[in-house]
Amino acid sequence: MSADSYLEVQTLLADHYRNPRHWGVAAGGASRYGRSPGCGDEQVIYATARPGGEVVLSFRAKGCALSRASTSILLEYVEGLSWAEISVLDESVLLDLLGPEVVHSRPKCALLGLGLLRELAQQRHGDPAEERRGEPAERRRG
Repeated sequence: MSADSYLEVQTLLADHYRNPRHWGVAAGGASRYGRSPGCGDEQVIYATARPGGEVVLSFRAKGCALSRASTSILLEYVEGLSWAEISVLDESVLLDLLGPEVVHSRPKCALLGLGLLRELAQQRHGDPAEERRGEPAERRRG
């Protein structure tokens, strides 16, 4: 990562830490709590679905700047996606958004929100891997 790119990512993280997007509690939906025991980060992601399947997300967090900012950036990224689209996200999303140097420097902090978001999506939409295992063998191959 170039020095300019690194500075851009650090500026982005600082902005999202100080002014998190999607901050707050969403009433009437599902939520998922998680913590990182090693560093003390705690987060709750809240989700509701609008008619038509659009997912509305918010979160509350206590913890380090990376944990809070990466979740804010992630929720901004997934805005407008369906549960099905969210359920297949993986670490590569944050690697693309923040860079491997940042994510790999403290992966538990950077990925806490992603793990909670995926758990929520799988709870609301179902685990795609589980759905495939339940299909007849001839459909799984195709």
